[in-house]
Amino acid sequence: MLIFHHLFLGLIVGIMLAVILSNKWAVLYGGIGAILPDLLDKPLGQILLAETINWGRIYAHTLIISVILIIIGLLIWYKNRKRILLLCIGAGVLIHQLGDAMWTAPVNWFWPFLGPFPPSSEMYPPIPDGYMPYLYLASWILAVIAGAAVITVLHRHLGHYLARGAVGKRILTGTGMVLTGAGTILLIKYLIWDLFLTGPWANYFGTMYLHELLSISEWIYGLTSLILILLLLDYPVRFSQTTKKRIIRICGAGVVIISLCMVILISLGMPVDAVYGEMIWRIWAVTGLFAGGIVLLFLGNRIWALPDDRVCPK
Repeated sequence: MLIFHHLFLGLIVGIMLAVILSNKWAVLYGGIGAILPDLLDKPLGQILLAETINWGRIYAHTLIISVILIIIGLLIWYKNRKRILLLCIGAGVLIHQLGDAMWTAPVNWFWPFLGPFPPSSEMYPPIPDGYMPYLYLASWILAVIAGAAVITVLHRHLGHYLARGAVGKRILTGTGMVLTGAGTILLIKYLIWDLFLTGPWANYFGTMYLHELLSISEWIYGLTSLILILLLLDYPVRFSQTTKKRIIRICGAGVVIISLCMVILISLGMPVDAVYGEMIWRIWAVTGLFAGGIVLLFLGNRIWALPDDRVCPK
């Protein structure tokens, strides 16, 4: 599934579109488009159509869908320069397909011109026992991040009750925030570990989450994407434009340096991102990191000067 890989690449394409279209929300729309194919095709192809197709790269992974979205999006944008949503989503869908190397499955990518979707014999083996302690730790880390995010959001909206007011109100507010954060941690841990990795859905989700949780590049993709989205939304924490630019420069430089280090380690035979399998896919993942870091360095800070919407003069 590699959802963070796709999200990151979609956000990077969104940055380029934001500069071209003079609208910073293209960044977010590109990210949404980049995760949309898996959100649609995985449940459809591997759950609802498991008895026939049993593959998660079908309709939303076809070239014709991305081309149609982009063409319609261009027509809408030509009529109204504020309406960039469909164009950016189409670009995100296309970059998702390129990230999945859909040209290696031409019947699916060029559907319906080469025939119907072929049935897949792809199997999802159980996760090796040796990986389980690392996955257990990773599930807790993700859960704690989610809990901290919830507490941060609550503090932004309810923080004034902690700063002033009766002592009882402060205690109740603080206790409620902590309990909500703790509940979020337990819920996320349950979903990832008890349901997806070791529970009733483990046969399907196991292999996908193995990639998500044991891949260095996926963690970098995910953390960088989270930072970029939070800066774009200015929520739940606000930063000055100067601070945003500094953060983006640090992220861009860090991503480039990490990707170069990973290339060196992979070339030396180190088991970096070994969960991707063949060498070509490990290099493909690192290439996405490097390209994204370059875009962040050279274009990332230009989005902060862009308006949310801008109508070009006729």
